[in-house]
Amino acid sequence: MESFEELYQNHYQALHRIAQKMMCHDAANDIVQDVFIDFFQKTKNGVQIKHPKSYLYRGTLNKCIDEQRRTQKFADRQIDKETTDGRFDYEKQETRECIRHCLSNLETRDRELTLLYSEGLSYKEMSEITQIPLTSIGKTLARALKKLEKELKVKGYELP
Repeated sequence: MESFEELYQNHYQALHRIAQKMMCHDAANDIVQDVFIDFFQKTKNGVQIKHPKSYLYRGTLNKCIDEQRRTQKFADRQIDKETTDGRFDYEKQETRECIRHCLSNLETRDRELTLLYSEGLSYKEMSEITQIPLTSIGKTLARALKKLEKELKVKGYELP
């Protein structure tokens, strides 16, 4: 089993990317830190977490969803990403905002699977995190991606 430090080193970036796809940068930082703090406190108190990676991913997704519900401002979030010359790359920002908006229109399960898939997780890992049977992951993911593609086409974007 990985130590806390190894878990942090191995999974922080991926968890942050998932959170940032759902939230603004600062909220993503806070959420991932909170998930690791929760994990650390539970293990410190003697709670045995059987699948730490699944716990961290599920916790990140749940906290993002809770935060979205609490603020009710998911679609209006701004991306504060600058290009190397210091100007905002509005086209990229617009594309990302469109993707975020389209993701927010998906059902929670579909959004979660799409985000986990974008991080390169295996079907088995997605199954553990989402509690969807392994035998259903492929078909459910395909439907979710089809829905996302349809949403994006309506907005004038094509997936490669």
